[in-house]
Amino acid sequence: MCTVEEMISLKKKYGLSYEYISQESEVPISTVQKVLGGINKNPRKNTIEALSKFFDKYKNLGLVYRAYDSGDDDYFRETGYYCSKGSSALKSEDGSFSGEIYTQSGYTYDDYCKLELPEGTRVEIIDGVIYEISAPSVIHQLIIGEMHIQFYTYIKKNKGKCVVLFAPVDVRLEYDKGDMTVVQPDFLVVCDKDKFSDNRSVQGAPDFVMEVTSPSTRRRDLNLKRQKYKEDGVREYWIADPESRTVIKTVFEGEEKTTIHSFEDDIPVYIYDGKLVVTLRDVNI
Repeated sequence: MCTVEEMISLKKKYGLSYEYISQESEVPISTVQKVLGGINKNPRKNTIEALSKFFDKYKNLGLVYRAYDSGDDDYFRETGYYCSKGSSALKSEDGSFSGEIYTQSGYTYDDYCKLELPEGTRVEIIDGVIYEISAPSVIHQLIIGEMHIQFYTYIKKNKGKCVVLFAPVDVRLEYDKGDMTVVQPDFLVVCDKDKFSDNRSVQGAPDFVMEVTSPSTRRRDLNLKRQKYKEDGVREYWIADPESRTVIKTVFEGEEKTTIHSFEDDIPVYIYDGKLVVTLRDVNI
């Protein structure tokens, strides 16, 4: 159970409003303000339990976040398929694919385009290191399908200028700064069509990104990719977790704010000022 001090700290860390806390915990807003504002020094047990149940989500979220600049490189190098630059792990003359596979930084988008990988293998480059992308599951596809339908319908109805895309599409986050980060977000929205100038990739940060996480990508989505998206100008980032049926929504624009939602919720989209509300409640298999 969270202490009041922990709740106050989590409220500040994730930019949570009294209104949002009250709505999600079902504790009256006046009570929330008194408890978290230090006015009520002895709140009722049932009040603390209700608030703690809400804040436990954020407390647990904090356990999986790690600072990107912690220096713990091995933390980000998850088990996967890594190819070293110039190694025999690339396709040989006889068409086979064998040899030592290990991690080496230094890849650029140009190298990425020249890689000859086994059929069906997809990779990303983050800070010059190659990471394999696993094949999407059925529920993964269903989530992306729901997102596409709801975003596309809203944009078309309102004659919007933004473009909805989904993987596989290459996003060159740092194309003008060494071009050593090329990712394939599961779902993205781009509002500046100049970023499609080469008709092969997205040159620069999308406005909106969603990753559908899995046990093999969870740390990367929550830490490394989250930090890269933040640094390079993504305005809004969602992480959908099919196992817990939750969405971690982070708004990077302005004062950073993170909220956690259920698939059953109506989730407002920040880049559309909350006028577009998305739900994943119909995603089931």
